[in-house]
Amino acid sequence: MFKYFFTLCFLCSSALMAQEKQVVAVENAVSELVNAMVASDASRLEKITDSDLTYGHSSGLLENQSEFIEALSSGNSNFTEINIENQTVNITGKIALVRHFLIGKTLNKGSAPEPVNLGVLTVWHKKGKSWILLARQAYKR
Repeated sequence: MFKYFFTLCFLCSSALMAQEKQVVAVENAVSELVNAMVASDASRLEKITDSDLTYGHSSGLLENQSEFIEALSSGNSNFTEINIENQTVNITGKIALVRHFLIGKTLNKGSAPEPVNLGVLTVWHKKGKSWILLARQAYKR
């Protein structure tokens, strides 16, 4: 009886450790996205986002992958600072749902820095060993 109990405990702890490892991987992908956005790095943004990306702004504007990358890398919309707060990660299979608050500053078409305070939902999917951004929707707080 104890043998089965310990086997079950081992299997449960192994599954929890594997889940935690995936949560950390998703959190790292979110950090990579944030860093690439602040750096306006088109190649990093392309690598971390899916070609079928749908990127929703709090204004209602929707962008695909190329429009999202162009807006950041061209200087039309630049983040000078992004801080993430109250992040949660929920993983089901190869899909991760990430919710957080984005607090930062943005420069739009060369204007003075403006504060940004958004709620964000992102959808990530696992491709090979990487978590890739598939969808994002922001709302004003």
